[in-house]
Amino acid sequence: MSTETSERGRSARERAVGAFTSRASKLGITAGPALIWLFLLLLTPLTFMVAVSFTNVDTFTYEIIWKPTLDNYQQLFAGQGPFWQTAFFQSLALSYFIAGVTTVLCLVLAFPLAYLLARRGGTTFKVVIFLVLLPFFTMYLVRAYSWYLMFGPSGVINSTLVRIGIVDSPLGLFNYGVPAIIIGLTHAYFPYMLLSLYASLDGLDFSLTEAARDLGASRVETLKDVILPLVLPGIISGSLFVFVPALGAFITPRFLGQGKVLMIGQLIESRINSLYAIGYGSAASMFIVLSIVVAFALAFRYVSIEDLGGV
Repeated sequence: MSTETSERGRSARERAVGAFTSRASKLGITAGPALIWLFLLLLTPLTFMVAVSFTNVDTFTYEIIWKPTLDNYQQLFAGQGPFWQTAFFQSLALSYFIAGVTTVLCLVLAFPLAYLLARRGGTTFKVVIFLVLLPFFTMYLVRAYSWYLMFGPSGVINSTLVRIGIVDSPLGLFNYGVPAIIIGLTHAYFPYMLLSLYASLDGLDFSLTEAARDLGASRVETLKDVILPLVLPGIISGSLFVFVPALGAFITPRFLGQGKVLMIGQLIESRINSLYAIGYGSAASMFIVLSIVVAFALAFRYVSIEDLGGV
């Protein structure tokens, strides 16, 4: 009797252990919590936003009228002039421009430094990474405010230039506006580009570049024909990490724009706060979401999802 009981207990334990060691169980245990978290914090709000973009809101009770309509999308491009003169189109185009320039600047500034770190490594890598990441030990709001103090007619940059006699009056280049926003965003997202490029360059076999040089290739040709194709995944992933958040940036444009620049995030915020136009804001947000989807689709066309990490 005791033998049969022990065998039954052992069999039950084996079935229980087998249930948790199967491939499906392992996948559920490891990926399940992340998928649930993703569904609750990303897919559910996104689905709600898509639904709201096709509805209207009662102007008196602020209740959503669940009746499908395209009014919100029509309002985006409604105006007395052509659609490219509407506030939405101009703010969206300006956001694309600022995000694109920020991405290019981050790439141009980060690539030489990432190449140096990949060739040197050791203490040089630790010191440079520490200096690059040092500002990120403070809040993003504090960093944006520090740039706010740097710019403007009486900011640190213009005051210093006037005090040492380089210029007679404050320069408009260092006033609030598009240049200030681009500099602020470049500083904010530079580490993402640097780390992505370093991850690709660190796995590069530099003997290939030496072989190309021995065979008569110039430095430019070596860079164009050998290095860039091999680190393309890092370039694409770094560009995505910079372009996507820069496109929907809000805090930096608000501090460094000072009402002179209206990016898409500010436009959405102003319409919702002043008019509670959540349908308009949801419809406008859909263009940002579609832009992100298109960016990732173009990225996956040239690199696989495994290579997108830059390694």
